Amino acid sequence: MNKLKKIFLTAVVTLTVVTVSAAGEEPAAESYRNNRHPLLQKDYIQLPLGTIRAEGWMHDQLTRMRDGMTGHLDKVYTKVMGPRNGWLGGDGDVWERGPYWIDGLLPLAYLLNDQALIEKVQPWIEWTLASQKPNGYFGPDTDRDYEPGLQRNNAQDWWPKMVMLKVMQQYYTATQDRRVIDFMTRYFRYQLDELPKNPLGKWTFWGEQRGGDNLMVVYWLYNITGDKFLLDLG
Repeated sequence: MNKLKKIFLTAVVTLTVVTVSAAGEEPAAESYRNNRHPLLQKDYIQLPLGTIRAEGWMHDQLTRMRDGMTGHLDKVYTKVMGPRNGWLGGDGDVWERGPYWIDGLLPLAYLLNDQALIEKVQPWIEWTLASQKPNGYFGPDTDRDYEPGLQRNNAQDWWPKMVMLKVMQQYYTATQDRRVIDFMTRYFRYQLDELPKNPLGKWTFWGEQRGGDNLMVVYWLYNITGDKFLLDLG
């Protein structure tokens, strides 16, 4: 009976420690932060990318994606996803297609811990980081004449940047690359200054319809840095 009681008390203490850590503002690991005040506390905290490794059927599905179109879209769809893509500094697509692909390819790379895919993703990350201007803007900025099969206008639209912000968020959880925090902080200060002049729906209606995608990353960054201007932006 005493042994059973000891096991029960140990379980209660362990559960209490986990609950307190999840509910507090300063958990031990940055990747496991709950919402800071005044945001509502979350019941569940997302694990960093790569924490869970797939096995069995799920692992088989991920490897099929790696070996199939997802892992080779730059070869299958070269006109759009190849080196001409604006998110690699080229004169091709400047809108959502490139970021959408990387939004799937990057987590696939780190879930599988596949070095070849990680190396395929990295140029998109590096170009995005290097593209940031002194005022905080990042990404393609030049509209070009129409070319069949390419999206070469609305380069400054808010929407594709929302997709790339999610890419950068996932990249940070997988690598803890601190450049991402400075990058996002500068961009969100730019947004705070620019949105009154250039609202979310200025270029396309997608920025307005998908503003929650932007907000998700704003609050994620606030939970890390505590910068109050992020609440104003939200």
